[in-house]
Amino acid sequence: MNPSISSETKLGPASAAFVLAAAITVVFNTVLAWVKDAYEPLNNFMKSVAGHHWTTHGLADIILFLGLGLIFLKTGSAEKIDPNRLVSILIWSVVAASLGLALWFVLF
Repeated sequence: MNPSISSETKLGPASAAFVLAAAITVVFNTVLAWVKDAYEPLNNFMKSVAGHHWTTHGLADIILFLGLGLIFLKTGSAEKIDPNRLVSILIWSVVAASLGLALWFVLF
């Protein structure tokens, strides 16, 4: 059984939109973690918004994910991307974000 998606396979509009939104949100999550750790005023601001900086961080991720997903769904832009490419983008964004966070916490 071949685990790849065949060339005839197509993701539904919502699936394609939210896969792309997830890939972008994963990278955003990592960058936000770096920035708030490096810039104390942002960390303090995020603490003041929802009581704890990680709560605000999670809310920002959810808002971005839902917002981008709905935008991509409405515009149909993610549907134009090959399903294999979309899945690859998601996988590589998770790998890159994971390595980025690991290196950040090891080095800083």
